[in-house]
Amino acid sequence: MSKVGLELGDFIIAPRTEQTERGRQEPMEQKPTTSPATIPAAEMGETKILPGLSEQARREKATSSAIVREDARLALKNLKRTKEREAKFYVNVALDYDTKARLKKAAHENDINMTIIMQTAIDTYLKDNGY
Repeated sequence: MSKVGLELGDFIIAPRTEQTERGRQEPMEQKPTTSPATIPAAEMGETKILPGLSEQARREKATSSAIVREDARLALKNLKRTKEREAKFYVNVALDYDTKARLKKAAHENDINMTIIMQTAIDTYLKDNGY
């Protein structure tokens, strides 16, 4: 068995016509319309001068915005640190099959996570023994 391959001659390619070439050139020949909103104020004869801030006012504004950005950066950094501290410490506990099954059943019946049960049990034990 031989596979039948496609050749370039198998595809029909439409020739370019003059209409398609003219259709491409027509949009370029049109002049764009200008509205008063697109004309700069200097060309319309109007001059608008905005009052500029003094050098001292610009420095104060830049300094205050830099302080705000720095405070926000530090607050975000501290927030990330506290999240890392909370989720940082994991305890691996080897449980026998029966204990694991009971833990799973208790979590399912009470509709809570097994980790919450483990945390509560450890906390209760430590409190009862004075830790």
